[in-house]
Amino acid sequence: MKKALIIGCGIAGPVLALFLKLAGIEAEIYEAREVADGFALSLSCNGVGVLQELGVDGPVFSAGSAVTGWQMWNWKGKRLVDEGILADGEIKSVFIKRVPLGLIIADEAERQGIKIWRGKKLQSIETTDSGGVIATFQDGTTAHGDFLVGADGVHSRTRQLIDPTFPGAVFTGLMNSGGYTSNVKVSSPPETIHFNFGKRAFLGYHVSQTGYIYWFVNWLLADEPKRGAFDGMTEKERREQLSGLFSEDRPLLREIIQGADEIFPYFASYALPTQPASWHKGPVVLLGDAAHAISPSSGQGASMALEDAAILAKCVRDIPTLEQAFAIYEQLRRERTARMFKVGEQGDAGKHAVSPMQQWLRDLMTPIFVRLFANPKASRWMYAYRVDWDQPIALGMPASYDSEKATSTSL
Repeated sequence: MKKALIIGCGIAGPVLALFLKLAGIEAEIYEAREVADGFALSLSCNGVGVLQELGVDGPVFSAGSAVTGWQMWNWKGKRLVDEGILADGEIKSVFIKRVPLGLIIADEAERQGIKIWRGKKLQSIETTDSGGVIATFQDGTTAHGDFLVGADGVHSRTRQLIDPTFPGAVFTGLMNSGGYTSNVKVSSPPETIHFNFGKRAFLGYHVSQTGYIYWFVNWLLADEPKRGAFDGMTEKERREQLSGLFSEDRPLLREIIQGADEIFPYFASYALPTQPASWHKGPVVLLGDAAHAISPSSGQGASMALEDAAILAKCVRDIPTLEQAFAIYEQLRRERTARMFKVGEQGDAGKHAVSPMQQWLRDLMTPIFVRLFANPKASRWMYAYRVDWDQPIALGMPASYDSEKATSTSL
């Protein structure tokens, strides 16, 4: 039986381990953090479809809040867009806190006997004479396997080890925060995310069926912040600063921030404008943000990683050698993830509009752009992508979809 060493226990790592177990492949997960952390995310229906293949979508919806549509507003409170996002009328997206999402999946992996080691920060990787791999961690311990998967995020140590010349992640110019608000009453159509362009910042919020509000904020920062630059800020200071970003916008946005039960620490957005020349080297392969980090503005980062996990497991299951399996996995994923990067870039662009003329033009063009390029039919390539675990993958198979012709994809 093959054995995989998975570096990273965010969301994609344990999902990969669960699929590998279905394929009869042993997996162990190594996570640098002692305790899971993270804030909130929107998991699109294509990502939810991956969880559905594993049968863990039910607990995820129980812990989160379903999403089937979105509205976009300008700083005056004028609605610019009102769209649905369901591609097939069956699978909904979900807004959920990141920690319970990760724990639901990790708990299921451990329930199925998959070992998760925490406090294990990757130091080095060595290839053995037999073609296997040895991972050494900063605490001096080692692990042996047939192959290693770097699911260790945008600042991937695995990527750095197999491709030291790759320039790495780039600051997108956007800072992030957010929070949860339970004591402010906000009227909203059910299962809807609201995207609000303010004069100086962007705020998205979703109201659950119980009235609980998930929200996030993006704003521009001219220079990349130094590590730990905002560590000394108190929650009170963050509340005041974030409220101030929307001082010229409709009062609702400030009310959500000022009434928050919790406000997240600040964190910067990073992406990979160029993917590594290869996602794999010998018995080592990259997955998710380690291979193709995209802006959070795409709303697809987690879903891309989940799709990766399922496709990689299928390739290892169905292709005779690891080298061939990794090559086909990359072939099947590179084009789609590169296209999704462009979606994130487009999402960022509107948030970089700071002058009155830029904002006027954005408000004018956004509804036209959405009608032409982001309506449910035009977005099917994004949301209708499905991974069929039972459908085999063969050597030499073409890319998983034709980006110009396909209206739905099942791989």
